Amino acid sequence: MVRRLLFVGAGVVVVIIAMVALVGNFMLRQPGPLGQGTTTNVHLETVAAVSDAVEWPRPDDPHPDWVAYLPTTILRVPANSTINVQIDQEDGATGLRNAFWGKVFGTEGGKMHKGNPQEGDMTSIDPTMAAHTFAIPDLGVFVPLLGVGDNAAPGTMNVITFSFKTKGPGIYHWQCFVPCAAGTVYGNGGPMQTLGYMGGELIVS
Repeated sequence: MVRRLLFVGAGVVVVIIAMVALVGNFMLRQPGPLGQGTTTNVHLETVAAVSDAVEWPRPDDPHPDWVAYLPTTILRVPANSTINVQIDQEDGATGLRNAFWGKVFGTEGGKMHKGNPQEGDMTSIDPTMAAHTFAIPDLGVFVPLLGVGDNAAPGTMNVITFSFKTKGPGIYHWQCFVPCAAGTVYGNGGPMQTLGYMGGELIVS
C-alpha cells in the first residue's frame, strides 16, 4: 500500500512539473514577427481606361474612362515578409515631371525586371517613357513602369516584376506619381486621388 502511494505521489509530481514547464514556456516565449521569412505574390494590371481592362474587367465601374490599377488597390500582405510583384503595364507613356523618379528604389537589389529578355534587369528608365509608378513612400519603394510604345500592337504590355520587403503591421499608402489623370488639374485629380484607381493601401498585418 505504501509503495503504491509512493508511485502515485511520484506520478503526480511528474505531471505537475510537466504542466509548470509547459505553461512557463508558453508564457515566457517571445513570438517572432508575423510573416517572418514568408513570401507573398501580388499581380496587378495597369490600364489607360477601366473599360479597356483585359485581365480584370469592371463592366459596372462608375468611371469607365479613368486610368487604373486592377483588380484592386487594397493589398493585404504579411508583416516582415518578401512581396513579389508582377505588374502587366498596358498603358502608353505620360512621362514624369521629375527625372529623379525614373530610378528604381527600395526593391531587392535596387532593380526591377522587364519581361523582354533583351532588357532583363533594370535600375532606371527614361523618365519621359514612364506610364505609371508603383510607389510606397513609407517603405522607400519606388518603381517606374515603362510605357507601351505608341505604335505597339493592340494587347501589347510590359510585364514588370520586382520584390520588396514589408516592415511591421500598419497601413501604408501607395500610389502612382505620374500625372496621368487626363482632363484634371495638372493631371493630378480624379483617379490619382481615388482608392481603386491610382491610389491604394498596403495593409500589413
